[in-house]
Amino acid sequence: MAGIVLGDINTNDLRYTAEKACETTEFWKEKFMGTNIDELTPNSLLSATDKVFITPHDLYNTDKLWPTYIKNVEIFHGVMRTSGTTGDPKRVPFTHDDKKRYRRQARSWALEYLEGSIMASFTAPLPSSSGVFAIEGFSDANIRYHQIPIQYLRMRDALIKELRGIKATGIFGLTAAVYNLSLTLPEDIRNDIQLIIMGGETLTKELAKVVLDNFPNAVIFDVFASTEDGLTGYRLITKKKVTPFTFSDSLIVLKQTKDEEYKEYHEIYITKVMKEGELTGLPLFNYKIGDLAKVVDGKIVNVIREKDTISLAGAKLHIDQVMDIVHRYPSLIDFVIIYHPLSPENPKPKATIRVGYMGEKPAGVEDEIRELIYEANNPVRYEVEEAKSSELKIEAVPAKEVRKNLPQKPGKTKRIFIVGKDI
Repeated sequence: MAGIVLGDINTNDLRYTAEKACETTEFWKEKFMGTNIDELTPNSLLSATDKVFITPHDLYNTDKLWPTYIKNVEIFHGVMRTSGTTGDPKRVPFTHDDKKRYRRQARSWALEYLEGSIMASFTAPLPSSSGVFAIEGFSDANIRYHQIPIQYLRMRDALIKELRGIKATGIFGLTAAVYNLSLTLPEDIRNDIQLIIMGGETLTKELAKVVLDNFPNAVIFDVFASTEDGLTGYRLITKKKVTPFTFSDSLIVLKQTKDEEYKEYHEIYITKVMKEGELTGLPLFNYKIGDLAKVVDGKIVNVIREKDTISLAGAKLHIDQVMDIVHRYPSLIDFVIIYHPLSPENPKPKATIRVGYMGEKPAGVEDEIRELIYEANNPVRYEVEEAKSSELKIEAVPAKEVRKNLPQKPGKTKRIFIVGKDI
């Protein structure tokens, strides 16, 4: 299958990273069996995506994947907890050297664009590196960084008072939060904003246009980030131009998808590269993160975040997570998700999970499914119950009625059906 390699990395650093991974983990020692590490190149990883790769589900196998210096607590490290696609949390270790990587990943644009900014951060207080540790990437620039209480997003008067008090010139937040701020903040505050850093969800041209129209003096940095790799890449969006994504300290392999509905997109594989002498928490080679890249002239112009999920403000609800929960009930045989996405006409995304039962309706099944989703996916619980930024409805019906009167527009999978325009 044809492929593309992107990313500004040093081949010697790549070989050091692979050598250290093979020395300290069973997982990568097995994956690289038969590979000459001394001859490893970016193109080697491109041609080996069927053998040398890792998926999100593999992250649960910490005994084989975590390096010995992490498992044996030989160096200082923290562990981030993220909601998993099967209902179990993924635990991702990070070290001081990971924090150095965050700084390198953002340094090229932080120094040029953030210098002198007064940043208002709306990242949710959830265990994700893209929020909690993004500040590491910004720390090379002389900025003032304010953490805004996340509940202020639904307390308009308190939010306006806070932003006027700190005289914010920049905003950092999840895509949905920034979009809603662009529609609700007073004109004087919007006119003061010169820089917007956003990410976590797919940013389309239509959504970016709305944000820039409402923040007339701002530019957007759309950041492609993950707990596993950090601040992988970014692109700059202004009213006049959109740059392709740029990557630093990560190697990106792109493989054209076989999915006919996504034939213009490529699957993304991420390799996390260390500098010689470093020890980061989680080795990753050809990490098949699940996102898709739209490629034009060999460059990534947009990223579709996880085609098997829907976005509820800052949270992601995975199809296979719902599937795992629904199939715990023998009498439930089918389900669909009716999704009302964020749009100019619908500022609050909504999802209805319609489950179909055989025989008698299981007593209390709607509440049980909701609680299981919340238990498995804390960000969804937070956005629906605390931030009130989204709505989630569970609806149990006879199996023959599950697919009645569905919206005509199928979504990203045959289980998602979209109401209205998905921007």
